[in-house]
Amino acid sequence: MGKPVVIFREVNCCVSCFAKPVLLLLLAFLYLPVARANPSSMNVMLFQSRPRIDSVFVRAPFMIVNPIRSVFKEGLYECTDAGNSVRLRKAGGRNQKEIIRAPYLVLSGRGGNTIEIGPDSAHMRKYYGQMNMRRANAKGKNSAGLEVLNQVDTFNYVASVVGGETTPVFGKEALKAQAVLVYTRLSPKGRHPTVTDTTDEMVYLGEQHERPEVIDAVHEIDRRRLMFQDRPAQAFFHACCAGRTSKGSDIFGENARSMTYLQSVSCNHCKGSPLYGTTVKEIPTSVFAREIADREPRVLKLDRANRPVSAEIQKGARKEVLSGYQLWLRIGQKLGWDKAPGTRYQVKQTAGGYTIRSSGGGHGVGLCQWGAQGLSKQKKTYVEILQYYFPGTTVEQRQ
Repeated sequence: MGKPVVIFREVNCCVSCFAKPVLLLLLAFLYLPVARANPSSMNVMLFQSRPRIDSVFVRAPFMIVNPIRSVFKEGLYECTDAGNSVRLRKAGGRNQKEIIRAPYLVLSGRGGNTIEIGPDSAHMRKYYGQMNMRRANAKGKNSAGLEVLNQVDTFNYVASVVGGETTPVFGKEALKAQAVLVYTRLSPKGRHPTVTDTTDEMVYLGEQHERPEVIDAVHEIDRRRLMFQDRPAQAFFHACCAGRTSKGSDIFGENARSMTYLQSVSCNHCKGSPLYGTTVKEIPTSVFAREIADREPRVLKLDRANRPVSAEIQKGARKEVLSGYQLWLRIGQKLGWDKAPGTRYQVKQTAGGYTIRSSGGGHGVGLCQWGAQGLSKQKKTYVEILQYYFPGTTVEQRQ
């Protein structure tokens, strides 16, 4: 791949680097679980909510560990796409001297500490592990930019996701239930999987969410998974069901019919959620007609939790039947996710436009996260919480 061109070194001492050991989910697909071990480490593609990254900023102290070894003690640095290579220089203007240009750069925090990095100097986060930065594979004409891959211990990944999916008010047993589900979702992915940092997988924002109580909870569940008939279950979770969860097959269709543990469960435990009540949003007629339909959607079927199972929309001469979940996704993607936070929603045409009412947050299947918090306040264990929302499942045992 060519040798790195070292133009200037800030310092020239080398030390060894050791990584410190250590979610509202929208799921648009189903995968087949297999009973393999949890991954030992993760490769997380960062900043995937942005269409392209031409540069990232890194705040010292940090180390370059490959293809050279060098320590940077202070200052802000910028790594940019330089055509066929990656270029590192001091941040602060185009005329700053280059430090190194190479086909790729691997950076790490010093002594197992975090490394602070971000797509711009105002949005930086700290991450454990190493950062592998290289030019992205082109996906179209003039498309490239940088690819930033965080190679991180699975424990750190799980702790970050659990912390990001909960709030500081969540009790230990609710945190443990969430940790089991995150490990369960990782189970089919292999020993060193590559995932994104968005809701396409699970939201991962680095060290900032690794609160002490979250770290304790992840330690205590010891990589346990939720099992059904000796295989990892489908670990669906959402923020707030606002009274009742939905059957998996009612929301996700025939592919979820065999997942008999995804039942509709009564839940009056999530009243502490800010999403428990009704959200009301007004949409102008012109906007709704352009993005969704020419008239009010006709609901064809509701499930036991009063969520739309199927609906018909019309745009011009074309009529289309969608699942309630598909229409909900379309509303979120086209109008904004705040317009209908939960899948229990209604769309009504009014004189001035369209009114969307919704309650709860997320798809409504599986674990209600705020419900888990309510049950934890009632002294329920994480096993009891999981078996309440996933009837017929067990939690993996450790010897």
